[in-house]
Amino acid sequence: MKTHSIFSTLTVSLLLGAMLITTSFLSGQDAPELSWKKGDGAEVFQQGKTAYAAQQFKEAYGFFKDARKKAKNRDTRAHVELWLASTEGANELTALKRQAADGKENAAYRLAVKNYPKFSKTLVGEEYKKFLTELQRKLFYVLEDFERVSRRYSEKYGKKFVDEAQWVQEGERALKWDVASGKTELKIKGIPGGLSAYKSIAFYLDMPRGGAPYQLVFVVPGKSEAGVSQVQVVSNAYIAQMKSHKGLKRIEVPLRNFKGQGDVSWDRVKDFRIQFLGAKKFTAYIDFIALLK
Repeated sequence: MKTHSIFSTLTVSLLLGAMLITTSFLSGQDAPELSWKKGDGAEVFQQGKTAYAAQQFKEAYGFFKDARKKAKNRDTRAHVELWLASTEGANELTALKRQAADGKENAAYRLAVKNYPKFSKTLVGEEYKKFLTELQRKLFYVLEDFERVSRRYSEKYGKKFVDEAQWVQEGERALKWDVASGKTELKIKGIPGGLSAYKSIAFYLDMPRGGAPYQLVFVVPGKSEAGVSQVQVVSNAYIAQMKSHKGLKRIEVPLRNFKGQGDVSWDRVKDFRIQFLGAKKFTAYIDFIALLK
């Protein structure tokens, strides 16, 4: 069974949270030359940063709102707004860490994955991402993260490991998939026994210029045959039909939404497949395929 180690517990993360977030803020204080309408603008702004360092987020937010009113130009206002958003993110992250430490990891994860994009570009973005990744490693059974380069995905079938940051959502690598006729299927093995213990399947799918409809398939042992467009038609499977989209999207589908056909059982699933329908040519990027408990 494929597992991932958790290098720090949520409890330790909570205890160290204040120190880690403060460090990330202090390292992000490089700023343009600030200009203020009133003489106390700089003082109010500094009061906000001091309150933030003390984890007094409500007070810090108030100081930064006041400082924004005193900003004299666009660059100064933009920098203050960065601190405003960062303070909001730091406050939420502290609350999420506390929630997770209290045993509510699933609830904390769902809120974190929803709100992370809002704070990803703020000064607390890196620490927020670390927390989100830590929760993923605890709550998910990772089927494939594409970190280890191997021959199991061949360029002959349109697949290639990439490490460019713009395509990687987790870790250091993702999979580039040049979809075309005969190159429409991705198969993942190493499925854990007893999928009834899991609630959903999740992964990142980026189709920069758009793509095609596809289906998610959990295959149960049985006969299979080649169908149209080189897609494998299986007799026994759980299938979910998916619409095409453009750009990056995190896909999460509850297992209860899959429709069974043939002689199926969640305890007998042998592999998971993503199958694009039709013969349209396009490029997709896949990362972090996992089951959520």
